[in-house]
Amino acid sequence: MEPGTKNRHKPSLAVIGTGVAGLSAAYLLKDKYRVTVFESQARAGMGAYSVDYASNGITRRIDIPLRIFCRGYYDNLFALYNHIGVKIVTSDHSGIFSDEAGRVILHYGNARWGMSQISYLKGRSWLSPAAWSIGLQSRRFFARAKRDIRRTDLADLCFGEYLQQSGTGQDFVDTILLPMMSVTCTCDYQAVRNYPADIMLEYLTCGIHEIGIMSAAKGVDDIVPRMLVDIELRTNSPVAIIEPAGQQLRVATKAGADQSFDQVVVAAQAQQAAAMISGFDDRRALLNRIPFERSSMSVHTDEEILPAPTKGLSPVSYHVPSGSRRAEVSVDLTKGIARLSGQETIFQTWNPIRRIAPNRELARVDFTRPTVTRDSRKAVIALRESQNQPGNRLWLCGSYMAEKIPLLEAAVDSSVAVAEQLGAAIPWKASAAAAV
Repeated sequence: MEPGTKNRHKPSLAVIGTGVAGLSAAYLLKDKYRVTVFESQARAGMGAYSVDYASNGITRRIDIPLRIFCRGYYDNLFALYNHIGVKIVTSDHSGIFSDEAGRVILHYGNARWGMSQISYLKGRSWLSPAAWSIGLQSRRFFARAKRDIRRTDLADLCFGEYLQQSGTGQDFVDTILLPMMSVTCTCDYQAVRNYPADIMLEYLTCGIHEIGIMSAAKGVDDIVPRMLVDIELRTNSPVAIIEPAGQQLRVATKAGADQSFDQVVVAAQAQQAAAMISGFDDRRALLNRIPFERSSMSVHTDEEILPAPTKGLSPVSYHVPSGSRRAEVSVDLTKGIARLSGQETIFQTWNPIRRIAPNRELARVDFTRPTVTRDSRKAVIALRESQNQPGNRLWLCGSYMAEKIPLLEAAVDSSVAVAEQLGAAIPWKASAAAAV
């Protein structure tokens, strides 16, 4: 059989963007469509910003930003990775919190116990009344959250209102909860407070603190090729416009290439999607209601950012200056990521506040991430409804399109929803149905 013969009679489909949403949509739809993927960067998006790190005679690739996840919240992501053969390993992300002067407020570690983990105070935190008080406030918060997750009025509250109503201890909120969730959601503290309470509590009660963090053993470079088999990838192809062309949609790149497709899946971020589509004014207006925030990530070897003394520190360091809109959060990758454990210490710092020595910095990347508000949730519901119209050929796919925090799981959730609407079978759902 000649190359491409098996795809010749399939309808055509374009996927715009190669984050995990675009890659998983392309992978799920490739058996039913001839899939062409457009990527603006020189390599597929999940690994677009990755860098090589050589030390101790070892060279490993570092993902920017880190892709970490946990069981209990990332059901479709785990199913996808299992289906394509990605090996998953546990990852220690216990932390230390310090103030603007570098004084340690709280320091904790994680101990594995079978499939679960137990957190405990480390170092001088054992002797700190403030640390014990924050720990008690934390236990009270999570106990109440697990009860409140069943409340029917949570969707009407933002997370900040919930925190006020619940009487959660302010030291825990300011020192631990907001810094942790701001780096999880890659946004500032106010954006965390603006999240719908039910979405935030669903994540916080999923078991992440008891089960622990996991990551792909070999990073995104092991994931991307597995999802691009039998798919045409066009890199260095930023899309300028997507517009109706008779019974198809025309996709034109900024370089002048022009092609029409039966279906188009736009897996770019909301503001980027709004800039691409033409002739869909109602959807553009809705996309422009999706808020996003800008963040910066640095990969470096500057140990001056750590609290002193550095020996015995947990892998994640939270620098929490009073009055700041965000924390500065550094991960010791050689402690937190197993494949880097044999190399010299290297860090990934989100939202660098303090100066990082230029000769110690390997890379700095600026990126945007969507957030969720009660208004953006209404916009997303309307966007999903617009895709149910007969004859629809334009599909929006991305982490902002799911009823979750815009993380890896939300991105895969959205691709699964689009693939099902386009008639594709979801392999892990089909396997589960066959087993019943």
